[in-house]
Amino acid sequence: MPERPVPEVRPEALVAELRRAGGKAVSLPDLLSRLGTHPKARRAASRVMKRLVREGAVAEMGGRFAIPVTRAAAPTPAGRRERGGTPVRRAGGAEQAGKGLVGLYTRHREGFGFLARLDRQGPDLFVAPGDGGGGVDGDVVRFEVFSGRRGDQARVVEVVKRGRRMLIGAYAARGAKSFVVPVDDQLPPVVPVPETRLVRDGEVAKVWLESGEGPLAGRVVDRITNPEAPSVEVLRSAYAHGFADIFPPEVVAEAEQIPDRVRPEDRTGRRDLTGLPLVTIDGEDARDFDDAVFVEKLPGRGYRLVVAIADVSHYVRPGRPLDGEALRRGTSVYFPGTVLPMLPERLSNGICSLNPEVERLCMVSDMRFDASGTPGPVEVYPAVMRSAARCTYTEVARMLDGDRVPHREFLREAFVRMGELQEILGGVRRRRGSIDFDLPESRIVLGDDGKVLAIEQRPRNRAHRIVEEFMLAANESVARWFGDRDLPTIYRVHGLPDEDKLGAFLDLARAQGFEVPEGETGPLAIADLLERLAGHAQQRALNQLLLRAMMQAVYSPENIGHFGLAAEHYLHFTSPIRRYPDLVVHRLLRDALQAAPGRRPRAGELEQIAMVASDRERAAMKAERDISAYYAALFMAERVGERSPGTVSAVVEFGLFVSLGRWHVEGLVKAEDLGEGFVLDKEGHALVEPRSGRSYRVGDDVEVEVQAADPVRRRIDLTLVGVVGEKRPAPAGRGARGRKAGRERPAAKGKGSKRRRR
Repeated sequence: MPERPVPEVRPEALVAELRRAGGKAVSLPDLLSRLGTHPKARRAASRVMKRLVREGAVAEMGGRFAIPVTRAAAPTPAGRRERGGTPVRRAGGAEQAGKGLVGLYTRHREGFGFLARLDRQGPDLFVAPGDGGGGVDGDVVRFEVFSGRRGDQARVVEVVKRGRRMLIGAYAARGAKSFVVPVDDQLPPVVPVPETRLVRDGEVAKVWLESGEGPLAGRVVDRITNPEAPSVEVLRSAYAHGFADIFPPEVVAEAEQIPDRVRPEDRTGRRDLTGLPLVTIDGEDARDFDDAVFVEKLPGRGYRLVVAIADVSHYVRPGRPLDGEALRRGTSVYFPGTVLPMLPERLSNGICSLNPEVERLCMVSDMRFDASGTPGPVEVYPAVMRSAARCTYTEVARMLDGDRVPHREFLREAFVRMGELQEILGGVRRRRGSIDFDLPESRIVLGDDGKVLAIEQRPRNRAHRIVEEFMLAANESVARWFGDRDLPTIYRVHGLPDEDKLGAFLDLARAQGFEVPEGETGPLAIADLLERLAGHAQQRALNQLLLRAMMQAVYSPENIGHFGLAAEHYLHFTSPIRRYPDLVVHRLLRDALQAAPGRRPRAGELEQIAMVASDRERAAMKAERDISAYYAALFMAERVGERSPGTVSAVVEFGLFVSLGRWHVEGLVKAEDLGEGFVLDKEGHALVEPRSGRSYRVGDDVEVEVQAADPVRRRIDLTLVGVVGEKRPAPAGRGARGRKAGRERPAAKGKGSKRRRR
């Protein structure tokens, strides 16, 4: 019987369904489900949707789609000359003259920027140099829209809320005036500060910025003793992304009032788990312990898994200074040798941390699994616990390998049970199509002076997989708990991959000899392909190419599922010490368990929290990658002239990014140094010289020489010496002398630490 043709996806049907959504952003899978579209038509629907976005009929927002909101005319403010365009003339209403338009301003160092509306309605808008008003990167601003050379553009009218908290600058006292000169070129040339005795004229200081509207102003809070230390660059980057290493006085005062032990009244309404041998498993240098685990075998070969998570919600209450600061930070930020916590250390390392041999409050996901790993009933409840031991990944892995660890022998059987359950749960995830990227994560080792001693591959052993599997299970179980009861919460969602980039990955996999059926782009097919890639010479390059095709996971009150985990329900529950959405999930759990519907936040509140949390997560990732690139360039600056084998990890119009396994860094070979005539092929994974047929592709093994490294610009520049295994002459490009440095592109994080973001 001939196969039935895949039904056509009509653009007017997609638009009509989006209109029926009433302005709500909808994911493509949800849209196709509402239309009853055949699953195999997804790829064609994606192409139609992209065309609708390009034509302006549909707006895309983080992998979801909506009908663009009609904007009102935005006349030029009185006294200001119109720049580069005329006001937009559209039928208006509530947003007449742009007064209701509020967005997040992102400013590029070249002077231009972009505005994303806080309500996620409509595409990001370009802001030309000079139209940013007094806004700096990360500010929430009010803006107006006008028709310019690039179509609709935006102009900042006023700053609503400052995104930046602190800056670093040189202090200057000039008679009655005092100010600092910021080291960040994205800030104004001078920032006024009151006169201070904390620093002297010419010294470098930390400045806390005032939160009000108007021009930037602040106050000196500390002196920087060694402005040339690498740690100062870490702070500069953290400050630029809106983070701070100092808590406001009112936040510190509230934290100091919180008791440092569990009181009798804190136990009310909680189960007593102090007799259950829960243990924490973390890295040797961990200081905040937010999860503890216990596994027991049940009659009939099933398992009980108890995951206890620090109950931060008991101490950080809505509307208080601690809560406001936690939301503003959104997440803890991790740099080599230091961390900027979301909560003050009195909480994160003290009363909220599940330290051994002391009572702590917790929220518990108490799960049951049968022998095949199928989940059974789950209980969620508040409890009080006492950690039996603070274990490290190394200790647990050694014991599972059969080594004797004297002070942990009393837990040997417990670890064996954990290993058994981890294998079962991991098998369940693999069979349903959960995608695991086997990308090594690098660890930067610093000396006492702050200089880079080495860049190592972060170890990953069986104990890491145990903790990861249990945290995934707990997150999924709590998400199902909410879903089964139709209760509001904040989900962790992951949309479909980019079709074009995914196609490039599949084409490259086929070119490497892997059989990939046409149209098979679901998580199960991709997970199967990744498993077959294991041990292949181009495994790392292919994994990175697939990673670039994936959408970024975000927070949302709307559950569209998690593509990468092949999970219908998923959220973040297991790290409330360092992630704000987890704290919100704990509060919603508490309210639901206490049957307090009047305290539940409205959907609009959850949407706003989810958007802020997603933004702060992206900011943290940018800051972490920026500093990783800084330290990588600092490390490679002492290795200029050395040669190393490498693998082409990405190809772009301006060159080849090459991963150097010897040092665990990545650098750029510029296209202009390869010779004349090289162009990017249509698939986007090779630079080709059409006349000679010479090409450089993702996955090629090459030999390179370190030409230059610039820590300030985060650049590592490489020269291609040759292609491994081929008698190919060195490129006939320019010599090393007079070259400009290339752009360092930090590698994506892989697996290996509990704080990696899924």
